[in-house]
Amino acid sequence: MNRKKSTFERYGGYNSYRRCSRIAGRHFINNYFLPRCIFDVGDFVAVAILRDQQRDALNGFNTASDLLLNSPLYTYSVSILGRFRVDCWWEYKLPPILATIYATAALSRIPFPSLWPVVALALPALIVCASYVSVLNDLTDAKDDQASGKPVRWPGGARVYPALLLAGCMAAGGAFLIVWRKDTLLFYTYLLSWLAFALYSAPPFRLKVRGIWGVLADASGAHLFPTLFAVVLVYHWNRIEEPGQWTILIALWSFAAGVRGILWHQLEDAVNDRKIGLRTFACLHGAKAAARVGLLAFLLEFAAFSLMLWLTRDALALFFLVLYGLFALVRWWLLGIHLTVIKPGRESRMAMAEYYIVLYPLAYLLTASRQQRSALWLLLFHVVLFCRQGLHLVRELVAMLRIGKSGAGPKTAAFHP
Repeated sequence: MNRKKSTFERYGGYNSYRRCSRIAGRHFINNYFLPRCIFDVGDFVAVAILRDQQRDALNGFNTASDLLLNSPLYTYSVSILGRFRVDCWWEYKLPPILATIYATAALSRIPFPSLWPVVALALPALIVCASYVSVLNDLTDAKDDQASGKPVRWPGGARVYPALLLAGCMAAGGAFLIVWRKDTLLFYTYLLSWLAFALYSAPPFRLKVRGIWGVLADASGAHLFPTLFAVVLVYHWNRIEEPGQWTILIALWSFAAGVRGILWHQLEDAVNDRKIGLRTFACLHGAKAAARVGLLAFLLEFAAFSLMLWLTRDALALFFLVLYGLFALVRWWLLGIHLTVIKPGRESRMAMAEYYIVLYPLAYLLTASRQQRSALWLLLFHVVLFCRQGLHLVRELVAMLRIGKSGAGPKTAAFHP
């Protein structure tokens, strides 16, 4: 009598069975789990994973970042963190703020090892605030998103779960405010980070649909007040008085960068917003007006940032800025990706954004590490937490080297942001 083969035997042994199981699991994640994340959860992290996988398949890459993105731990964290839209702000908002903390320490000759308590306080405080903003914005935008045909992260009947998330964020934020209640400047810079977005998103104010007021509120809540809060925290923790000139430059730079960021976002959403008559600045005044305001903001932003670099006298930060410009030129020639001040598109990147995220913090951390060996731990901590954009730049650099080595000429639009 022929006995029935075991599962392992049918697959050619235990090792072959494990290999087939891994392939089947990867197929399930790529073809079922992640698409459901996009439409059922509305998860930008899942969208980014699929985008990176498609781009890497096109260019034949299999890097360490790809292994990370395909790991079960990362995949399962997608569904947990998706409600907070972590992928929208983790690497885009936090590294520039931390970089400004490092630049402030360099300017005032504060030892970098003493920044650990500042970073340990600033990071959770900003994470809680950003999570609150994401949930609140998605909740108040639910009807407009549904009417315009955009994915809805919170269906009409879902109110208890987002309310609990908001309550948890507000409780954590309130705890920070209680701790800092006796420090007036620190208290109000942190509080205004929350209030600016409450005014931006929530009715009856909902400044998002009130033209220029929405631009000002978003720029203040996303960039101006969080950055000022971080800088004030550095000085007050170390019992140093804030230099007025430095604080003003940081305020101008962060606010101008915030204006450019929200205009970029509004232009990306303009097609859907016009369908329902949403009165954002880009919809009310058009793309040309938004581009003009964005250009003025960029000129102010770049001028303020240049003065910040000049005050800190950090040669490596200036060298990285020149290197970034050369990298952008070569990338435009070989990969067809160009920098724009404010013009969203598949073949464009926001000018200076990659520098702020990757090179700006690295410059001050590397400079400090040469003089203070213990600062290497802070450098390692930062790189581990915020490595994704840096790995993406490395992939682009590898692609450029391959194209240059093969002599195949420019490969237009090989990568898309």
